[in-house]
Amino acid sequence: LLLSLYQRHDLDGRMGEFTGLTVLLLGSLLLIRLISESKLARAWFSTGLFIGDAVAASVVLRWINPRPELFLLYFLVVFGSALTRNFRQSLVISSVTIVIYALSRAQSGDSLALHGNFWLRLMFLAVSAALLAILSLDTQAAQDEDKRRYDERLIQVERLAMLGRVAAEVAHRIKGPLTTIAVNAEVAAHRHGDNGKTLKDMTQIGEEVGRCKEILKDLLDLGRIEEMDAEVFDLRIPIERALKLIKPQAAERRLKADLSGLAGPMMVRGDESLMQEALGALLQNAVEAASRGGRVQLECATFAGRHRLSVSDDGAGVPRADIEKIFQPFFTTKQDGSGLGLSAALRIAQKHGGTVEAESAGEGLGARFTLVIPAAK
Repeated sequence: LLLSLYQRHDLDGRMGEFTGLTVLLLGSLLLIRLISESKLARAWFSTGLFIGDAVAASVVLRWINPRPELFLLYFLVVFGSALTRNFRQSLVISSVTIVIYALSRAQSGDSLALHGNFWLRLMFLAVSAALLAILSLDTQAAQDEDKRRYDERLIQVERLAMLGRVAAEVAHRIKGPLTTIAVNAEVAAHRHGDNGKTLKDMTQIGEEVGRCKEILKDLLDLGRIEEMDAEVFDLRIPIERALKLIKPQAAERRLKADLSGLAGPMMVRGDESLMQEALGALLQNAVEAASRGGRVQLECATFAGRHRLSVSDDGAGVPRADIEKIFQPFFTTKQDGSGLGLSAALRIAQKHGGTVEAESAGEGLGARFTLVIPAAK
């Protein structure tokens, strides 16, 4: 429409064409406005829009007897086909556009064999079409990967929610028998204190019961996540409390802590104690993973209405194969780990409308865990 306005000097004699283009434009916009999103997303509909664009471009160029460089209009259609993010659809649109361009030139009455510029343009269109089709293929692959990760994370969320509901009931049922076992083991150790083997066995039973109680505590905490009390608080408060709790262990391992971004308030809406638990799990994981005498970093920042808290260490890192599994309940690479700390941190973040992201360049290169949570409005 703009081309016809710019190029036609005898617009009065071409009011029919101008009116037709105007009706076509307004009709297309109205159709896109009124049609449902499900139909807009269908390949045949969007393909038809692009091909119709190429046909309209050919008609206008035929009317206005254009300069040669205006064949770039076809490039707009070819480039636009990349928006479909679909390899086959982009290839079909580009191929049909090339054919339309060739036919429009053939109907001009000139011998195509004598026009080197035509064949050069055709080649450029073909190469552009191929490159954009490949780009669409790459984009589609990236979309599929994002969808796969989203589906996995959704399954993980459902699994954690289910585990949280079941955990409390299971923990309460097991806690009583475990206490009985621990008491009886202690009594037996006192009765048979002169028997070295019996004393050793009873002591081992007591230690294992203690380990089971730690796992039960984690399970109870996981169940408590589903009962969140929401209020507005400064995120720096649970950060400071979590840092204080891991300070003795960090000192024992002679770790250096680098803190940044804690100067200003970081207001969030949620459960302060749960957030302290999530941050504590991330810090505890970093302290345990860092090399003795190494470094743990906590970086805080606020961007686009979201707080980001990154905890990184200089430890052994996380193998690529384990990155996707690291948040699964009971998955752990540590000998004495329960595998519930990181999964609980993720679930807490999700209950607050956020998430936890894991990054590692590979084994021996450390790891970074970033908690992202919306800022309070």
